Amino acid sequence: MLFSTATGYALRALAALPADGTFSLAKDLASKLELPGPYLAKILQGLVQAGLLESVRGPKGGFRLARPSDRITVGEVVAAMEGPDAMAGCVMGFPSCGDDHPCPLHEAWGAVKTQVAASMTEATIGDLQHLDLQHRKEAARRHLKRG
Repeated sequence: MLFSTATGYALRALAALPADGTFSLAKDLASKLELPGPYLAKILQGLVQAGLLESVRGPKGGFRLARPSDRITVGEVVAAMEGPDAMAGCVMGFPSCGDDHPCPLHEAWGAVKTQVAASMTEATIGDLQHLDLQHRKEAARRHLKRG
C-alpha cells in the first residue's frame, strides 16, 4: 500500500458520510465500515483539525463533511493524514537522491509521482461515494442472481 492504513480508513469514512450534511457518530461509522472504533474516532478528530470535517458533541452530534463531497479532493485527505510531503523523497530511501545523483528508480518514480499527484487532485470524496454506491448495487445484483 502506498499510504498508511489510517489514510485508507479516512478515505473510507469520508466516503461513507451522508452527502446531505447530517451528522454521523464515529461508533456508527466504525460499525458500518467494520473498523476499530477508537482508532477511527482519532482519525476523524484529525480530519476535523485539518478542516475536512465538522464535529458536534452530544446525542444529535457526530461528524459531517465540512464542505460538499465533490469539493474535497483525495489529495487533501492524503495531505492531512500523511503530511504535505507524503510523496517527496527517494522511493528507495537514499538521502541524496535527486536529478544530480539519481537512484536507479528516480526517473520511473518521478513519472509515477506525477501521475498519482494529478489523480489525487482530480478525484474527490464525491467520486468515491459514487463508486461505492455502484459497487453496492453490483453486489446486490450478484446476490439476487444467486438467490
